[in-house]
Amino acid sequence: MIDAMRNTKSIRILLVQPPGHDRETLLRHLQRVGFLTEASWPPSPQLYELADVVCVAFRAVAEANVKLRWNSDDPPAALLALLDFENPAVVREAIRLNAHAVLGLPVRSFGVVANVFVAQNNFKLHKDLAALAQRLKTRVESDRLLNKAKHILMASRGMTEPEAHEAIRTHAMNRRVSMLEIAKAVADADDVFSALETLGNSDLQKPGTVDTSGD
Repeated sequence: MIDAMRNTKSIRILLVQPPGHDRETLLRHLQRVGFLTEASWPPSPQLYELADVVCVAFRAVAEANVKLRWNSDDPPAALLALLDFENPAVVREAIRLNAHAVLGLPVRSFGVVANVFVAQNNFKLHKDLAALAQRLKTRVESDRLLNKAKHILMASRGMTEPEAHEAIRTHAMNRRVSMLEIAKAVADADDVFSALETLGNSDLQKPGTVDTSGD
């Protein structure tokens, strides 16, 4: 981030804002500082991924009744909200879309560059936290599956937990696959056998024909 602050020419900014004095003023200021800045209206989602920071005039979007189509769960770029007054509905929309920074309009020279870098930094933190959450989720699911496989072996083979763990590990090494793949195979096989057993019990419970022919 420090390196980016030294080289504004490496940062691409997209202004999603209708033509007018505010847009021209902000566009000229950002270009004068050195940012690679373009403007687009109405919103064009295909352009979001080409930018590092997307500046959105939220009130203009609401009043024009156009779709922003912004993925707040997996944003393609940093989102900088442009607000010309604190309309509660507009502020709520900026919060709902997880804006990474806010810039007030009309534009003043102080604070514009700072907000661009704050937005970029918060976007990076957002991405890092999302990646961490995904890694933790994957680890929890993997641990759950491994524990399920061990309990299946303990119940069906009379193993202790360390023995079941070692059996999965050894089999994985022999097959040159991960322990998770072996654990999944054990769990899937148990599900199949359980389903077959349930089906077999169901067939046994069906009423059969009664032989009335006599001796």
